[in-house]
Parts: sequence; structure tokens; C-alpha cells
Amino acid sequence: MNKPVSYSAFAAWRAQHRAAFVSSISRLFKRPISSFLSLSVMAIALSLPLAFAWSLLQIEQLSSSVQNSRAITVFFNMDVSLEQVNQVAKAFQSNPDVATVSIKSPEQGLKDFQQSSELAKAVAMIGKNPLPVVMIIEPSGDESQLLVQVRALPQVEQVQHDATWQQRLNAWLEFGKRLIVLLAGIFALGAILAVANNVRLDIATREQEISVLQQLGATNRYIRRPFLYMGGVLGFLAGCLAFVLIFAAALYVEPSVMVLISSYGNSFKFVMFPLWILPAMLVCSIILGVIGAWFAVGHHMRASRLIAL
Repeated sequence: MNKPVSYSAFAAWRAQHRAAFVSSISRLFKRPISSFLSLSVMAIALSLPLAFAWSLLQIEQLSSSVQNSRAITVFFNMDVSLEQVNQVAKAFQSNPDVATVSIKSPEQGLKDFQQSSELAKAVAMIGKNPLPVVMIIEPSGDESQLLVQVRALPQVEQVQHDATWQQRLNAWLEFGKRLIVLLAGIFALGAILAVANNVRLDIATREQEISVLQQLGATNRYIRRPFLYMGGVLGFLAGCLAFVLIFAAALYVEPSVMVLISSYGNSFKFVMFPLWILPAMLVCSIILGVIGAWFAVGHHMRASRLIAL
């Protein structure tokens, strides 16, 4: 005899939750303007940190070649000949901290530039080759001493160290990650407040109904349930809308970004979020919606108890 009772209790529990879920959706459609505004605010609050994170992901992808290199690129003065650079290269090849030394002539540099850049026509109009002789040193040990030696050469015009760029880039990426966490916290609070305000408006229209339920002995859990579902539904819809906004923005900016990057002679492909990002974002948005609804209902119940006293 216990099994039918248990099944009946479960069926009643399931029916109550189904009714609360359906009621929450119908209440959202009864106030379309208010629901749409709350949905839009929450979607924007969710999409902005996600957009920053996506941009950071593209920067990390673009800089991957730099982060794996410790090369020292030496640009010589225009009046320095290829033979003079060869003599300098031989001196560095005997250094135990040097793995390899390669030289790129102005002709080879111009050829590579014309093949990899859309500015080749502009360079061809100049007539004279504007590129100097370049020496590339791959360190095998401590590159700090190599940098001192290279920069001390009187024939050198400029020295570019990939590790220096890597350190600067890593610092900016770390700053970006901390900024995303801060923005996510701020916008999450905004999303909670947006849902709480929408639920508060719905509570105001059902205040008399809630009062009657309380007088009939309805538990706080029973009264709170449809509003929690409302917050969860708002969160779910806002999460879906935020993902659509991010995807549409990516499609919009991709052509112009690709043109800009290709003009610098770099090959690059947009990186999309991992597959787990969408369900994770939906779960977070649902949780934020439920939290906002919980605060709104809790505030109303505390206020109603004070009035009753």
C-alpha cells in the first residue's frame, strides 16, 4: 500500500511544478513589454563579459606565434652591407648562448613582404628597396647578455626582442582576464536586479492573490515556486539571446578584422568558444534569474509579515 501513496505524492509534486512552470510563462506573456525589457537588460549584461572574453580569446590566438619565440631580430642601418653583417653573424655564432643565426637580405625581405602583405603595390611604387639587412638570433641560453651585446653594436638601427613583446602581452592578457572577472561580477548583479524588478512587478499585480493563499495556509515554498520558475525562464531566454548577440557580432566584425590582419601579413582564423560554454552560460543565467526572483519574493514576504504584525 506504500507504493501507490508514494507514487501519488510524486505525481502531485510533479503536477504542482508543472502548473507553476506554465503559470510563470503565461505571466511573462501577459506583460510583454516589461518582460522584454528585463530580458534585454539581462541579455546585454550577460553578453558584454562574454564579448570581452571572446575578444581576449582572439588575441591569445593571434599572439600564439609570438609567445613561442625568443628570437632577437636585429635591423641594421641602411648603409651597412651584407658582407659586414655576415662578419657580425660569424662572431655571434661562436657565442655559447646562441643557437642559430640567420641573415635576411633586403631583396629577400622585400620578396617575403610582397608575398605576405597587401601593401606590395605601394612598396613597388617607391622603386627603391626600403628594407635593411636583418639578422635573426635564436638564443639557446640567457638572452639578456645577448641583448646588451647586440644593442652595443654601432651598425644597429633597431633591436626587436620577441620575449619582451611576450611579457608585455602576457601582462595585458592577465589584466584583461581580471577585468573580465570584475565586469562579470558587476553585470551579474545587474542581471539579478533586472529579474528582481520584473518579478517584483508581477508580485504587485498578484498581491491580493498571495494574501489569500497565505490565509488559506499555503506554505512559503508554494507561493515562491511560480516566481522562481519565472526567474529561471527569464534567465534561460536571456542566455540564449546573449549567445545570439555574440554570434551575430562575430559575423559582423569578422570581415573587417580579417582585412586588417591580412594587411600586416599575418594568417589568422577566428576561434569560437568551446562547446561547453553555451550550456555553462545557460546554467549561470538560469541561476542568476532564480536568485533575482528569490530576493524579490523574499523581500515581499518579509514586508507582508511586518505589516501583519
